[in-house]
Amino acid sequence: TINYMSKADKILKLLQKKEKDVHLLINPTLWKLFRQACRKNNVSPNHKISELILKFLEDEGILDEFLNEK
Repeated sequence: TINYMSKADKILKLLQKKEKDVHLLINPTLWKLFRQACRKNNVSPNHKISELILKFLEDEGILDEFLNEK
């Protein structure tokens, strides 16, 4: 039998399985403001960045392609 992951399961796996350490060069003031906004919304910066990446992939149609793979 073939095991198909649901779209929700695939998205959760993308958000949960963190194995890539990425170093970003960001303006310190911009990062400070971003962290303040994250604290205000009770979300970690790492999680918010992951959400932003998913939204970008969705806007570009790439996320749908990935989610529809079998």
